Order: sequence, then C-alpha cells, then structure tokens
Amino acid sequence: MLQWPAFREQRRLRAHLFETARMRADTTILGLALAVLALATFALANPYEAGIHRWEAALAVALAAIVLLIMSLRGIFASPRQRFVTLAGLGGVVIAVAFLAAELLVGPPQRILSAPGQTYRPPNSANVAIIFPPLIPGDLEHGKSPSFVDVISGKRVVPLRAGQQVRVHSYVLRADNWPAAYVQAWSAKHAAQTVTQPAAVSFVSPVLQFPIADKDGLLTDSFAVPALHRSVQLKYYPGLPSRGIDIPFLQLEIDEENGGSLFGGVAVSGKALKQAGMELRFDHPDDDVVGDQEPAIHEPLGLEAEVGPRARGLAEQIARAWQRRAATPMWSRRPA
Repeated sequence: MLQWPAFREQRRLRAHLFETARMRADTTILGLALAVLALATFALANPYEAGIHRWEAALAVALAAIVLLIMSLRGIFASPRQRFVTLAGLGGVVIAVAFLAAELLVGPPQRILSAPGQTYRPPNSANVAIIFPPLIPGDLEHGKSPSFVDVISGKRVVPLRAGQQVRVHSYVLRADNWPAAYVQAWSAKHAAQTVTQPAAVSFVSPVLQFPIADKDGLLTDSFAVPALHRSVQLKYYPGLPSRGIDIPFLQLEIDEENGGSLFGGVAVSGKALKQAGMELRFDHPDDDVVGDQEPAIHEPLGLEAEVGPRARGLAEQIARAWQRRAATPMWSRRPA
C-alpha cells in the first residue's frame, strides 16, 4: 500500500511527464507550421525554383499537414496556451493545403509558345493577355526585332523583357532567352513559297521556335513547304567549339513529302541554301526568343542580322565538318 508522500510524489511525476509531453507536442506543432510557412514563402518568392515542384516536396507538405491537423484538433478544448498553438497548427494546415492545391491543380511552370503577332490569354482569365509583337524579315536584317512582349492586365500594359519577371493576378510571368529562326522558302525559279508548321501553335508561320529537345539535349523543330512537297527537320546548334565553330547554325534534313531523304547538311544565318529543288534562307540570331514561365513566352529578337564573309567561310567549314556524317540518320548524330 502506497504511503501518502509516495503517492503525492507519483502524482507530481505523472504531471511532470504529461507537461513535458504537451510541451514537446506544442513545439512539434509550431515547428511544422513554421516549416510549412517557410517553404510556402520561398515558393512565393521563387516560383521558378525546380526543387519546390518535385513530388518529394509535395509529399513532405502533405504529411506535415496530416500531422498538424491531428495534433491541432486534440488541443481545441485545452488551455488558452494550447489553443494558441492549435491556431498556429491550423494555420499551417491551411498554408499546406494552398501549396498542394497550387502544385496539383496548376503544376510546375509552363512555357507559352505563340507566333509573332498572336495574343495569348491564359485559361479562365478574361483580364490577362500576352501580346507578341509581329516580326518581318527586315527586322532581323536590320537588328530591329522587338525584344519584349506586352502583358495586359485590365487597362495596365507592362512590357516584359528577357530576364524580367512580373506578377499579374494569380500568374507569375518570366521572360527568358530562347532560340528562334525566321525561315523563307523559294522554288527553283525563285517563286516565294508558303511555309507551314503542322505541329506548331500557328499553322502558317515562318518563325521556328524549337520547342522539343532531342536525346542529346539540342533543340529541334520542323516545317513543310506544301507546294513543293518538301518537309524539313532541323536541329539548333548554339555552336560547336570542338570544331572551332563559335556561331549558331542549323543542322537540317530535307525530305520528300511521304518519301525519302533528299538532302542532309547545315545552314547558317543569312546564307541561302539551294538544295532539293528549292531555296531556303534562315535568320537566327544568337539568343532570339523571349520566354516566360508560368506561362512562358518566346519572341524572336534580332541580335544579329546578316552573315558576312566570315560566317560564309564558317558555313563551308561546318559543311566539311559534317560531310562524313551525311549517311547517318539525322537524329542520331552527335558532335565529336
């Protein structure tokens, strides 16, 4: 039988253990809530950080929300101090739910592809529009191509340039440099031909935006010249330092429509290429697209226009460098 002093000591011990467990629970709630708040704040300030859009981050936030909800509900009818901790925990749950909703319903940043002259409106948004300025060959030849897009929000117009970021309602837009090329095509008799892009955002557009990365990481695009029954596949090279080539160029393959390959080679900006019964000319500056993210924007800039004798000499050097690979399938070629 317990004596009274021993019984009282046991009660004090139990009370101390209970208080210690409650303090640990409160510390856990506050720590998790602050961690979720810190992650959400970081995501708000850095919406383009790839790490916050990984599934591991979403899983960690979901688990934290579950723990916070369970631990917070247990303290609703407790002391005033615990109710304060409970309020902080429920706030963490709300922030976690908002973070998960953004990741699951919206997802990671998306790149917007639009042809020059087009206007893009985000889904379910009547007050936001992105206007891509028109582009003509003369702009690239004289270095006058636009270097920005206009973001319209209600009556406010904000120019968005490469490297800049703007917040409009629930959208965060960022502009990045991205390769692009303006292509012109003529027949063997120098009659102008219409260029189409069946897989692009604009069917009839001479601006190539290289939206797909090949297995080697280089960007690719394609177009067709319907009147001449030709299709062209391209790969964009920012240069080839291993061969001493420091200017951008295009590797291309011209195919007969529904037929075999007619030509495989390279082209540089501003130099006409006469092959497979037609003439092609590409204008592709060093960095020529403005791109944003959550939407993402791309717009050709004319940073260099015409290619002089040096570029023509490099074109011949590039052709010689790739001559040995002419019989190799285009998309399996890799620079040495």
